[in-house]
Amino acid sequence: MLGFAILVTLLTMSDSCQEIRIKAKDGGVVLGRSMEFSDLRDYVNNYVVTEPAGTKHEAPALPNCPGDPFTFSNRFKTITQKGMFRGGWLNTTADGMNEAGLSLGLLYFKDNAEYIDPSDIKGTAWDNTIPQAMIVTYVLATYETVEQVKNDLERGTFPTVWAGHEFGFVLTFHCSIIDKTGAGLVLEHVKGQGVKWYDNTVGVITNSPPYPWHMDNLRNYPHFQRNDNGREGFKYSSLGVDYSLIPQWTGSGLLGLPGDYTSPSRFVKAATFFHWLQHLPLLTTL
Repeated sequence: MLGFAILVTLLTMSDSCQEIRIKAKDGGVVLGRSMEFSDLRDYVNNYVVTEPAGTKHEAPALPNCPGDPFTFSNRFKTITQKGMFRGGWLNTTADGMNEAGLSLGLLYFKDNAEYIDPSDIKGTAWDNTIPQAMIVTYVLATYETVEQVKNDLERGTFPTVWAGHEFGFVLTFHCSIIDKTGAGLVLEHVKGQGVKWYDNTVGVITNSPPYPWHMDNLRNYPHFQRNDNGREGFKYSSLGVDYSLIPQWTGSGLLGLPGDYTSPSRFVKAATFFHWLQHLPLLTTL
């Protein structure tokens, strides 16, 4: 069972992207997110779009590649968030899910993403290439599980991603892919490093820096706990006597939890709070 919610009003005060995945003990999965670029509504008309299996998609033409552009078709029915800009449908698909229970969301990845320059793709090399804005469309059309996506990435058969300029500039994203089992994958096209992908074991993703940085940053918060295991209090010595002042509350009280809305702080807060929600016995508890 997969519950899917797009929480577009969450954290609007900071215009921030954040996605969380909760998995209950009965196997139920709930996915929720907030959306960066909330001001896009002022000049982009956003719609929830459903497509049947068999829907054909065509990537934009490339300047140095003659012939027909790369095309692919939906293996599954999909529901996605798409926009119209200046009277035409955008290639950009921000979020969605297919009938197999696979979801994908794009989250803003400022100053860290890099895609291939479309002018560098020549001749017949256009085959199996898409702009970054079509990653959601392609993945939801093609795959059932996170494992299938990983297999194609490891084999090198996942499409080459080039820099599209639909808004007159290159929108940069990293991708959160989650299937109906709760398995998660973070896909990043990292500046100077190429294509990277990671198992999303914590069930949280925000914005820049790259995912491994966020996971390393969690090492700075080992004291967040709900019990007194391993807590010895404040120790000191005076005049040859050792003292230990035992804490007068249970757990850490989340002392030191970041309170701001930067991407690293939101990652830490979400990872901390939703770690405890993993203990929900049933999805209906929500």
